[in-house]
Amino acid sequence: MVSELSEQIVLVSELRKRKIVFCSVPNGGLRKKGEAVRLKMSGVERGVPDLLIFDPPPLQPEKSGVALELKVKGGRVSKDQKRWLGLLEERGWEVLVCYGASEALQKLRELGYEVQDAGALYEHRSEIGEPSGS
Repeated sequence: MVSELSEQIVLVSELRKRKIVFCSVPNGGLRKKGEAVRLKMSGVERGVPDLLIFDPPPLQPEKSGVALELKVKGGRVSKDQKRWLGLLEERGWEVLVCYGASEALQKLRELGYEVQDAGALYEHRSEIGEPSGS
């Protein structure tokens, strides 16, 4: 079964290879109540997109960057995620919701980023740190 994590690992490996400036926002996962409270107090917000790409899209240099929400087939965008995507779009970001690394890389190519097709990346998952059992 394909997981959102395994898809993100494929995507992140290509962004790193191309030296695209980005960060991941680790909002998902289960947390103990105390840890969740500390994270919220420190500024962690529900719904922030999975990846924030700070290099403006080459074909849309007026954009601030790209906010990318990654889903697997059948995944749904939450109310909090929709809110954040809207806020970022209002502030000049290109926002994407992509279903898998392949679609994300295709949309990034359409924006002018020089990234490889996901097909070859999927063939080398073990080389890029694919979690076992995914």
